[in-house]
Amino acid sequence: MGAKIILGLVILMACTSLKKIPDLGSHRWSLVQIQHEKLDSSPVYIQFDTAAHRFNGNAGCNKMSGNYSATGSALTFAEVISTRMACVDFKANERESQLLRLLNNHTYAYDINGATLQLKDSGKVILVFKGY
Repeated sequence: MGAKIILGLVILMACTSLKKIPDLGSHRWSLVQIQHEKLDSSPVYIQFDTAAHRFNGNAGCNKMSGNYSATGSALTFAEVISTRMACVDFKANERESQLLRLLNNHTYAYDINGATLQLKDSGKVILVFKGY
């Protein structure tokens, strides 16, 4: 009887440790918040190619792309590149530069709740995307 209880506990622990990785590739993720600034009708979005472990999108004025890896609750961006067209809007240009700095070679804790993707650093929400 004791062996059955131990086996049951081992199986239960194994099942709870196998956390399902949320599907990043299921949406086009539009940026709705960068650090504490909420955005209205932003052209910024990101899409994940889960087979190639690459992402691409629009950083505001320029196209962006790079590599990513997702394990459990960690999402790492690497080798982020973008085109180099100048933004007419100074604030949009600053936001784009900020976004590219936040993504390049950085690991975030991430959470997908419904159609909301949150990227967190040290427990603080840094980027929030809505999936469409």
